[in-house]
Amino acid sequence: MSAVLSSKIYGQRFNYLANLFAKYSALEITLGITRQAKRLTMATDLENIQRLLDRFKRPIPSGDDYQTRLVEEFELILSQRFTDYFLQICDIIDLTTDLTHMTRGSAGSSLVCYLLGITDVDPIKWNIPVARFMNPMRDDLPDVDIDFEHHRQTEVMERIFQKWPGKTARLSNYVTYKEKSARREAAKRLGATGNLPRNFTYEKVGVDPKEARRIERKLLGKKRCISKHCGGIVMFTRQLPKSLISADNQILLDKHEVEDLEHLKVDILANRGLSQLLQIDPDRRLDDYPETDEATSKLLARGDVLGVTQGESPAMRRLFRAIQPTSMQDCVFATAMIRPVAMSGRQKAAVFQDWSREAVQDSIVFEDDAIDIISNIIGVDMYEADMYRRAFAKKNDEKILEFVERMGNNPRKAEAMAALQELSGFGLCRAHAVNLGRLIWALAYQKAHNPESFWRANLAHCQGSYRSWVYQCEAHRRGIETKPGWWQHSFIPGCGVRSNYLQRVSFAGVIANGRVFRGRGNRWVTFLTLGTNYGEYIDVTIQRPFQYRDGDVVVGSGSIKHSNNSDYIQCTEQTIYTLGEWLNRVNKNG
Repeated sequence: MSAVLSSKIYGQRFNYLANLFAKYSALEITLGITRQAKRLTMATDLENIQRLLDRFKRPIPSGDDYQTRLVEEFELILSQRFTDYFLQICDIIDLTTDLTHMTRGSAGSSLVCYLLGITDVDPIKWNIPVARFMNPMRDDLPDVDIDFEHHRQTEVMERIFQKWPGKTARLSNYVTYKEKSARREAAKRLGATGNLPRNFTYEKVGVDPKEARRIERKLLGKKRCISKHCGGIVMFTRQLPKSLISADNQILLDKHEVEDLEHLKVDILANRGLSQLLQIDPDRRLDDYPETDEATSKLLARGDVLGVTQGESPAMRRLFRAIQPTSMQDCVFATAMIRPVAMSGRQKAAVFQDWSREAVQDSIVFEDDAIDIISNIIGVDMYEADMYRRAFAKKNDEKILEFVERMGNNPRKAEAMAALQELSGFGLCRAHAVNLGRLIWALAYQKAHNPESFWRANLAHCQGSYRSWVYQCEAHRRGIETKPGWWQHSFIPGCGVRSNYLQRVSFAGVIANGRVFRGRGNRWVTFLTLGTNYGEYIDVTIQRPFQYRDGDVVVGSGSIKHSNNSDYIQCTEQTIYTLGEWLNRVNKNG
């Protein structure tokens, strides 16, 4: 294609590439490629870029920021030979043009992904660096996770299998022996029978402790069983023998093995919140919702988020009441802040008390913040900084030691080490938080403006953090016909919270939510949310593992604690009843 014709067809697109091609020799260049070096001509580079430009579904926005980012990403794509990878993802997206999708994970960090229609997150608008998605210092492929409506996930997978028969398959998951499962298996191999109690000992079940511990050590980390990955699909460049793929298109490879073999992997995932949102308004996309709205802000500030996917947990309800969100941006921050490794406990407490941009500007809320901190402190580019971030996240001692040595006598050394050590758990990159935060905001918007449609969609699609009766009760309060239940006439009798001496209270409530955690010092704590009346719920903490079933009623007493603009009960005495037992007890006592 001639330069004149190219310019005529593509117009401004090629103007954006002037900086890129100016760096290259007119004849040929040498690009660093993983595992091998390959000489590519200018014509090949131009052809690959043009193949991507042809698939752009959005016009390139004007502005120097967009120009600079586009050139940067094209350089990365060419140097790492990712052209075909992006085009394959486009092929999958093209198979689903009649469906609505959203991405999760780091794909929203890429402007090229945005222009190709793979994601609808504009990384320039949201100030997201590309290093979290593509990095020339990594030898693995970028990771693209695509969410569809939960009831369309299987359909999307079938479309992929039909489009590329024998070249696509679902990934497997290998379940390995952990501490508890290894102990149980060791005991059973030595003759222990029946249901073993939670905290059994080898001596009590009649097996040789020394031999059992030897078997246990051998089992730890070994493969226990195999299952299907929740949404991972691997794509091969050639036809595979039928013997390698099962009848239901599953291959005995897990995601780590696929990464090592450098095959393309994409996650096709189910999102019930997206299903709920599209049932309410099928023609409205996440980009169509206003970023500020008074009714939505008030709803979030009250913590009135039951039924809002990803935003309804007890921790999120408290956080919303603490920070008093005023915009979609606040939802994005809240989504990341609630994660275990987002900020220190001290920093979180400060933010809960005095929410402001200034309160978090020097804190690690997103994984991208860690990249910025590392880059600024030791003076490396964002790509190398991301490698150090990964080292802290994955506890790579060798890389961490290298980072410490590079810091030398930097005055911010202690501060940086303290902050980065917190990355040993699960955090969120900014791109992922933007996707989740926008979904939370959109659902909250619909709950504020269209409550009946919101609850109808919730009952149709969602299985959230709470028991089903909670959603049915809330929907019934909005005048929506639901399944028969005790809440339709009056809430369960005898439930409520009664004040006693000073801060001491007694309570009774039906379990709406519950989780057991192992905290510091190997101490266990159970977090419960109890329904006490129509639309009224209390949070209760019990300092031990607490067994319960759906519909159980917890009766107890404890002290009122104040945290994050909300109250909860630290329980010291508690009894559990089945719903039938409690109703008989209430009727008997009048």
